[in-house]
Amino acid sequence: MEKKKYSITSLLTTIIFLVFIFSFFLINIFTKKIDFSENENRYLAKAPATTMKNIFFGEFDTEFETYFSDHFCFRDKWIEIKSNVLKWSGAIENNGVYFAKDNHLINQFINYDENIALNNIQYINEFAKDNNIEIHLLLVPGAAYGNKDYLPFGATNIDEKVLIQKIYSLSENINCIDISDSLCDGDNYYMTDHHWNHLGAYKGYEALVNNVLNKEANIFDYEKVSSSFYGTMYSRSGSFNNMPDSIYKMISDKDISYEINVDGEIYNSLFFENRLKEKDKYTYYLDGNHTEVNIKSNIDNGKKAIIIKDSYAHILLPYLASEYSEMDIFDLRYFHNAISPYIQDNTDIYIIYGIETFVSDSSLVGLW
Repeated sequence: MEKKKYSITSLLTTIIFLVFIFSFFLINIFTKKIDFSENENRYLAKAPATTMKNIFFGEFDTEFETYFSDHFCFRDKWIEIKSNVLKWSGAIENNGVYFAKDNHLINQFINYDENIALNNIQYINEFAKDNNIEIHLLLVPGAAYGNKDYLPFGATNIDEKVLIQKIYSLSENINCIDISDSLCDGDNYYMTDHHWNHLGAYKGYEALVNNVLNKEANIFDYEKVSSSFYGTMYSRSGSFNNMPDSIYKMISDKDISYEINVDGEIYNSLFFENRLKEKDKYTYYLDGNHTEVNIKSNIDNGKKAIIIKDSYAHILLPYLASEYSEMDIFDLRYFHNAISPYIQDNTDIYIIYGIETFVSDSSLVGLW
């Protein structure tokens, strides 16, 4: 009798298991497939080619596994559950993102490529020397330094201030501007993104105009244009129940008009309202990453600026644009021509990077 009862239990367990597996198989087949994950902010894998060559001699197995994982039913919910389980079990990070205090998600910064860092500062030194110019260098620490008071117990990161000072110590004919300490005072970074916010960027602008232009910073008002920004740390961490950030428009106290040339397209605003409909609302500032941007204004001071930058500069440039009649802005990850022909008299030259990009990206070799 006991053996029969055991057999029935085993049979029912097997049937339930098979029904569960078959149900998920059917759901996966009929679930609508999407190309882009808004939460993860990336394109999902496409179905592998079912050719004989790919099946028997190609990477069909690996490609199908990636495709199946990317399009598994209720994927976002499973990712969120995993993230929550990690939090509840006491884990302090997921996928390189710390679960910090007060809904802050902070990028883990534990290593960097020293050769890239040394090469980049050497490229800048040589570029300044070859063109007989002074370069103003601003390296911006990330939230792992500026928001270190929010980090969970046990979090370890590279001391970004020490790293920045080390790089600055190797500079020649470069005006190095260190704002590390000021970014530790107040909330200067987004909760869900790796960039500084409008308050942090204002501190960067203030330091630049005090140091380079020897004047006080202009005054700006702020208008909230979105309260639903979920940044890259949100996407990477899987913490899909996190509070969103807000996006603000900077409004100068001066009556300034602009003509913006973005890769050949002409606009009249530093802010791109259509980008607020997308997930990556940080692209509201100057339309995100572009090869070359030229900004002309009705400011009649004859001053020009060249800005060589990564995305950290995007939210700072609406402030800095209030100081110049013209600015040329280059992203060397995409711009592959020489910068030197753009240098004219009365031109201030800035290099503005987040420190984590500066020590991981080799594109500064493209200064020539």
